Amino acid sequence: MLVMFLVVEPSVVTSPCPLLAAEKADEFLPAACMTVPKGSAWIAMQLNLSEYAKENGDILQDSLRKALHVCVDNGDSLHDQTDWKEPLLKRDSWLNRRLAIAVRGWGDLVALRGDDPKSLQTLRDMEALAEWVCTTLHARSRELAAKNTWCPALDEAGERMLQHGSSSDWRRRWKQAVASVAVRHRNLTSMSPWDIFPSHQPADLRYVDLLPLTRFADSLSFQRDVTITHWQASDFKSFYKHVGAIVRCNGGAGLIAKQV
Repeated sequence: MLVMFLVVEPSVVTSPCPLLAAEKADEFLPAACMTVPKGSAWIAMQLNLSEYAKENGDILQDSLRKALHVCVDNGDSLHDQTDWKEPLLKRDSWLNRRLAIAVRGWGDLVALRGDDPKSLQTLRDMEALAEWVCTTLHARSRELAAKNTWCPALDEAGERMLQHGSSSDWRRRWKQAVASVAVRHRNLTSMSPWDIFPSHQPADLRYVDLLPLTRFADSLSFQRDVTITHWQASDFKSFYKHVGAIVRCNGGAGLIAKQV
């Protein structure tokens, strides 16, 4: 019998805010099936794109926008309502207000539309949707930051920056920068490489060409609800090679599939 093990090496989680640096992700969070910075507190939730599409695969944009806003709003509230037992988690929740909104159903949507998963145009269409989803989530986080306050991690980053230049002009520029890009949540989006395949069926290797979609996410999860028992060792190697290349482009160390 052939058994495949996936070894997840340290990667990074990023932020839609340019003033917040990427962070090394070296701890596995089982609840969200993702690697995260050690001691970080996350509110995880899921949204399936195919549930917001017509029978022909066209997105119901208004419905999807409202659902995305609900995810951000509910996640924000849950940070305050959750009883974080560990001091490190409690502080990280206050500092960063991290959300892992898993945007799923990419392969389902392509199949619903009857599009060719190997077509460059299909990838471009899905990338445009991914960019719109991320922009919508980011905009909502910005709205909440303006209405309430931005995540304190921005103030902490400012203090570190101001150590290298304490002039009034430097402080003024930093405040202007924060005002223009401040977010309520350090992280927002999550995607799984397995969600490029249509769900609940054997993973069709033609869909591997959709893997670049995962570069739009702030963090990667490894949720899988497709069958891969029909794959050969070469299929695993090719898949994880593609995923690893994308992770490295985002600053991570990569993913390695080992065969035993």
